[in-house]
Amino acid sequence: MNIDQAVLVDTLYEARRAGAHPAGLDGTQLNLDEALTVQLGVLRRFEAAGVKQGGWKVGLTSGAARDRMGKDFRPFGYVLQQRIFSSGTTAPVASIVSCSVEPEICLVVGTPLRGANISAAEAKAAVRGVAPAFEINERRIPPEQGSELLLADGLAQWGIVVGPEAPVRDGLIDTTVEFYRDGVLVETKTPGTTMDDPYLSLARVCMLLDKYGLGLEPGQPVITGSFCHHAVKQPGSYRATFSGIGEVAVSFV
Repeated sequence: MNIDQAVLVDTLYEARRAGAHPAGLDGTQLNLDEALTVQLGVLRRFEAAGVKQGGWKVGLTSGAARDRMGKDFRPFGYVLQQRIFSSGTTAPVASIVSCSVEPEICLVVGTPLRGANISAAEAKAAVRGVAPAFEINERRIPPEQGSELLLADGLAQWGIVVGPEAPVRDGLIDTTVEFYRDGVLVETKTPGTTMDDPYLSLARVCMLLDKYGLGLEPGQPVITGSFCHHAVKQPGSYRATFSGIGEVAVSFV
């Protein structure tokens, strides 16, 4: 089923604003460019309502998700400024659809980064700091409705929690994360070559944003890929320590 893009933008915007599954989208077909165009249309709706965009996520950078939508395709998802939180914040689990949390490395942009031919070294040079982070996901699009619609809906982005910045460093894929739930260690992960180098991810997303006349701006946080994924079904506290970087914490109430 084809759907008018303006109608789709309205539907996804209202669903995200309400924290609900969007209705009437079964059979909707989009290509990748259409999905990203719709996603940016939703962002413009938020901006028109006075809600600012604060950062970005880079998708499909780790594990089995890599290349799922095409070789080296690393799509973006916008992060709203009002959904960027400091470590130790609380989030309302009951109002987040299919809530989950993922520890991720966050790169904080220090100088503008734009262009269609950005190298990983150039991306690294534009980074101000490296921070431990959580992405909070809200899966508003059921899996059976397809990856393109998920992409149009911002790759399930709800918000991010960012810890203190550490100095820029190499070897980020060799970072070890220890993930704790309610004080109990539940997973330890060192991604190695199962994850894209975060500076390469930053370069790739910058090149993709350039196709839509966008770039990365100073102060923007960019989360660069999941170390592990855990569903959040009830209140609890979560903490992740990143070797050589620091730790981040969030509680769900």
